[in-house]
Amino acid sequence: MKLLLENWRKLLEGDILQFPTQPRVSDEDMAAVIHLDTAVAGLLSNIYGNQSEIPIDVIERMDALVDAVEGSLKK
Repeated sequence: MKLLLENWRKLLEGDILQFPTQPRVSDEDMAAVIHLDTAVAGLLSNIYGNQSEIPIDVIERMDALVDAVEGSLKK
């Protein structure tokens, strides 16, 4: 609560408040996530014959997996 009041006072006085930056994935980690996404897509294509035959629920689960991996890498 003290921090909130202190920041409010600074804001009223015209001071610039520094807000935390958004977490970011490094370029190397993003390249690894892209590689994972490509590998998963290729594997699913091999299993189902081609990409148009992959069931939507399987695609959604694999997208969720890739998103979870990317989210875990944000710093």
